[in-house]
Amino acid sequence: MLKQTLDSGRSMLCAGMDVVFPQRCLACATRIDTPARARGRLLHVCDNCRCLLAPEIPWSCQRCGAAVGAFAKTHDGCRHCRGRTLRFRSVTCLGMYEAALRKAILHAKWSFSTVGVRTLAGLLADARRDEFSTLKMDLILPIPQSWQGRLLRHFNPAHSIADELGRTLRVPADRHVLRRRRNPRPQKRVPVLQRFENQHGSFRVQNDNHLRGATVLLVDDVLTTGATCSEATRVLKQHGAKQVHVAVLARVLDHSA
Repeated sequence: MLKQTLDSGRSMLCAGMDVVFPQRCLACATRIDTPARARGRLLHVCDNCRCLLAPEIPWSCQRCGAAVGAFAKTHDGCRHCRGRTLRFRSVTCLGMYEAALRKAILHAKWSFSTVGVRTLAGLLADARRDEFSTLKMDLILPIPQSWQGRLLRHFNPAHSIADELGRTLRVPADRHVLRRRRNPRPQKRVPVLQRFENQHGSFRVQNDNHLRGATVLLVDDVLTTGATCSEATRVLKQHGAKQVHVAVLARVLDHSA
């Protein structure tokens, strides 16, 4: 109860800051006096940048979400994920972690306000609505934040993304089911080939009443190797989840693969 109260207070504070400080486009920093609306949500991005942040992805690997060429063979994954144990079924994202989208995500994640992250999550819900509708999700769960993340950031981006997707897609989002058992080394400091081992044993399930037989959408901000989401999927399936899909704002192309 105390945690929920603190979360609510933090959200109200962030919302207040949105009123005090003028909003700027996440991608180009142009001032937006009247943010656009989509399905009842404020989108803090200018009209010129909306297409840049939610581009069409003609061909992608369903297994890991990476953009691929027109003639790439992806039945057993692509060059970015082939040979890796990814326990989740699919990945849905706005785009690749580059250019305008990368800039917008970094700005949103390090902001005092959740507006940027919620805007990007809203774009994700709108741009990939058809993909989400085919998943037939029962529950949306965010990747929990490490203690280092709680010290460095004012909020957990995955929480905000999950809440926004849940509200838009009308699927229950619960930030209390999946918890951290231990805090591994930050993935950025771990060699690519060791990231799966680094995440092993990182998560636990606090309450599995709603997991049994459920199709879960697991949410994070970005995905690189898939190690974090794969480990979380392993734990969720141990507690009865039938199937797990992943949604992120962006896919970091793993050129070391």
